[in-house]
Amino acid sequence: MKKNKVSFVFALPAFAIYTALLVIPIIMALGISFFKWNGFNEMTFVGIDNYVSLFQDARLGNAVINTVIIAGSVIIIVNVLGLVLAMLVNRSSRVNNFFRTIFFIPFVLSAVALSFVWKSILSYNGVLNGFLKTVGLSNLVGNWLGKRGSALICIIIIEIWRTLGYHMMLYLAALQAIPEELYEACTMDGGNRWDKFRNVTLPLIVPGMSVSILMSIINELRIYDVVKIMTDGGPGYATETIVYNIVAQGFSNNIVGYSSAIAVVLFLAIGTLSVFVVTQMGKREVEM
Repeated sequence: MKKNKVSFVFALPAFAIYTALLVIPIIMALGISFFKWNGFNEMTFVGIDNYVSLFQDARLGNAVINTVIIAGSVIIIVNVLGLVLAMLVNRSSRVNNFFRTIFFIPFVLSAVALSFVWKSILSYNGVLNGFLKTVGLSNLVGNWLGKRGSALICIIIIEIWRTLGYHMMLYLAALQAIPEELYEACTMDGGNRWDKFRNVTLPLIVPGMSVSILMSIINELRIYDVVKIMTDGGPGYATETIVYNIVAQGFSNNIVGYSSAIAVVLFLAIGTLSVFVVTQMGKREVEM
């Protein structure tokens, strides 16, 4: 009993911070979503009107499409490439340690700072177009961040580059937890590299894979900073994401109740997807 009390005392500060910074804001957002409020004046109860409006909002629909395009592309690519890179640098050596560090560095650096660097490279008067003009390839000069298609592709590429090292490390941890004896047993049974991957590696990295997929879903559905700095949602609303739309509606248009409703729906969507991924991947886990 005394041990439980001591554990509770040590956990209490973390629990208090978690409650203050996450639980209470979620509850407040849920409550505000049923009101019409500009953030300053008196709140007016409107029931589910905000939720009805968000399903009729063409601008939000465009933001949802953009988010799905960005998130879907990044989630698939970082998980496939993350596993491939993890397998390539799995063996401990100086060269592999060097490449592990190189790939992981972008993730630990500030996303805001990296976005400013990439914006200076990809803007119309930026480094990339200047380089193309210098080497006589002026016909390849493009307004990379000024068109919806190319701007979305740039955001996707930057997000993949920025987060790939993190997912590589998750898969690397999963790979290094696999006993070497299992590979030796597969070799003795006449298995080749593909047999080892299919029958040993793939089933046993499911826990790491589920974490990687789950984290990529959560992170990419909440993407904001890269979009804000690179394109500011433009041109027009062409590259707006859901979170960008929430911030714009709440702080620029002062429609706090409506933006809270969008945030609640996004929270529920991420929660539902997370539960689905954990449940489905849990069915495929193999005990070692």
